[in-house]
Amino acid sequence: MSLEPVAIVALVVLISIAAFVNGTIGFGFALLAVNALAFVLDARNGVIVMSTITPIVSGLQTIHHRRHRSIVRHFRTLLLAALVGTVIGTFLLVNLPGPAISAALGLFTVWFALNALRAERPPISGATQRWLGPVAGLVGGISNGALGASGPVFGTYLTAIGLRGTEFAFAISIAFFVMAILRIGLLASLGQYTVALLALGLALAVPAVLGQRMGFWFRGRLSPRTLYRAVIAILFVAGANLIVRAVASVVTEAG
Repeated sequence: MSLEPVAIVALVVLISIAAFVNGTIGFGFALLAVNALAFVLDARNGVIVMSTITPIVSGLQTIHHRRHRSIVRHFRTLLLAALVGTVIGTFLLVNLPGPAISAALGLFTVWFALNALRAERPPISGATQRWLGPVAGLVGGISNGALGASGPVFGTYLTAIGLRGTEFAFAISIAFFVMAILRIGLLASLGQYTVALLALGLALAVPAVLGQRMGFWFRGRLSPRTLYRAVIAILFVAGANLIVRAVASVVTEAG
């Protein structure tokens, strides 16, 4: 695999911007970066390369907001179900296309974002959390493994249970981190990594870390309400992006 210098520069810039978004609002890195990688490489290899960068970015985000680690008890079932979903999604990535998952996920996310912008809703009840957490975790894990994008599901659920600001950033980052570690092991066992893909991932980790650090600095200069609206906006963009990817995949296969 060889990339033109222009493509490499474009990737560095786009990865830096995606990481800056992650540092600022707590997530969005994978959603933005995997599309940049898919444009230069292809969707499948883009997800594989992203798998080497995600644990670094999400791990640093988790460490940065580690003072909120006690809130993990509120979404433990989501994390456990996400691991199961990651296994399923990774095998889908290797063996099956994911347009149907992408389209359904995107439509749900856009619907939620449009409704959330009308008025900030109160957190869902404890009873609803208990059954919805595992469902969100499983669906998000499958999406993460198959598409390299699970922010819409986890972002939707975590905002619905009332997490905001740095608590939200910690919660979604720890979910990304545990899934990323598992996914690396699965992809390695399935022989999906090549020297070229690993080298590209590790090289792009440098601008990712630098962009994220800039985002950390910028984050403290935004109000909680602004952060919440930014999260909803990212969810809308992510959902629309997933729909476009699904349609484009179907059109390409039909052609």
